[in-house]
Amino acid sequence: PAMRVLVTGASGFLGGRTARLLVEEHEVVGTGRVFPPARRRALEEAGVRLRTADLTAPDSLGPLLEDVDAVVHCAALSTLWGRRDQLQRINVDASARLARASAERGLRLVHISSPSIYNRAVHEDPRWGTPQRPVPESLPVGPRFDSDYARSKHLAERAVIAAHPDACLLRPRGIYGPGDTSIVPRIVAALESRRLPRLVDGDVLTDLTHVDNAAHAIALALDSEVTGAVNIADGTPIAIWDGIDRLADHRGLPRPRRRLPAAPVERAAGLVEQVARRLGRAEPRLTATGIRLLTRGMRLDLTRAREELGYAPVREDGLASAWEEEGA
Repeated sequence: PAMRVLVTGASGFLGGRTARLLVEEHEVVGTGRVFPPARRRALEEAGVRLRTADLTAPDSLGPLLEDVDAVVHCAALSTLWGRRDQLQRINVDASARLARASAERGLRLVHISSPSIYNRAVHEDPRWGTPQRPVPESLPVGPRFDSDYARSKHLAERAVIAAHPDACLLRPRGIYGPGDTSIVPRIVAALESRRLPRLVDGDVLTDLTHVDNAAHAIALALDSEVTGAVNIADGTPIAIWDGIDRLADHRGLPRPRRRLPAAPVERAAGLVEQVARRLGRAEPRLTATGIRLLTRGMRLDLTRAREELGYAPVREDGLASAWEEEGA
């Protein structure tokens, strides 16, 4: 049945794609702080009603939730480079307020979380995240995390579940596809700098999520009564360095050839980050978290997604073709 759905973060990559998919079946209101002109046009042409809103303002929620049946919360500071206070305000506090307000009104809530919360636990016990032992939603995580971003997403999950126990929390891993603002642009910048070393022998097979698959999972979650955390990924692992080589070829850039061991590069990147933070500089080209994404595969257990949400990927074309398709 058609619902009235509020999609937060519709000005962003995942939220925008989700709003455009949901409006095929539902009435959709999309919020964002700033809508880039091209995205605004695409959303309005698709029939999404847009509202400019700052979810960190406590009085912003009442008017937004007046006439809706369900909420999809995509809005987040999804940079690995956010300051702790910003991450707390945007990812934790705003999510908690939205969950409380949704619960009070009896609204279905689909909250977008992140498998980055698993990173440290998997790093400390490398038996997890392999094809033989994919990471289940129940893997114990915390209290320490490999980034302030991951920590904020974990705290947000705890706050959302406390406020709205019936919420569904999706954990899509590494979202890519046309309009990607995170993975591809960072790799392109590293390739253009010609300073990206080859950090592995062979390749790294890892779970990532095409934006269409993530949006499809959100649509399924809205129509279901599934509660708690659910992993989402394409289900077919992606060969990262094959994708990097194809992207380099596509862009007419040299493939990374200089072989360097990952561990010291990751440590050095961590030190560069600390210095950059102290000096208030911009995010460095290669962050420790970025290097981990390129050097350590992680496989997620998708049993809950498949069996409880009825999830099956709608796109299986992989990273390289998605990059090439967007003229990346």
